[in-house]
Amino acid sequence: MRAAIRQSALAPAVITAESGEQSYCFAPSFLGFSGHFPDYPILPAILQVVMAQLLAEETIGEPLQFLQVERAKFTRQLRPDEQIDVTLSCKEQAGELHCPTKISVGSAAAASFTLLLRRGDVE
Repeated sequence: MRAAIRQSALAPAVITAESGEQSYCFAPSFLGFSGHFPDYPILPAILQVVMAQLLAEETIGEPLQFLQVERAKFTRQLRPDEQIDVTLSCKEQAGELHCPTKISVGSAAAASFTLLLRRGDVE
């Protein structure tokens, strides 16, 4: 699934210091829509979290282990053929990376959450 998400990126990520920005567009045939839901596909929240983790890994420059999601708010459904913009920043605190993330479609907020990640191999 990680490879399919990467293939849906519209352009290379924009990385500056400890922050990153990436835009995606998922075709109706994207595997992540399968079964979620028939005749009304929406991007599952877990895949939104994976998009953010992939961007965090690119921002930091190494694999990161998922620990937790904090303060998650999913406020807008993400549908096929929409441009989805993901922005995050990562700060190290007590051996963990805290990555506040925002997901939007145009000017509409779609989700916000903080990823807690640890440096090291993805399990």
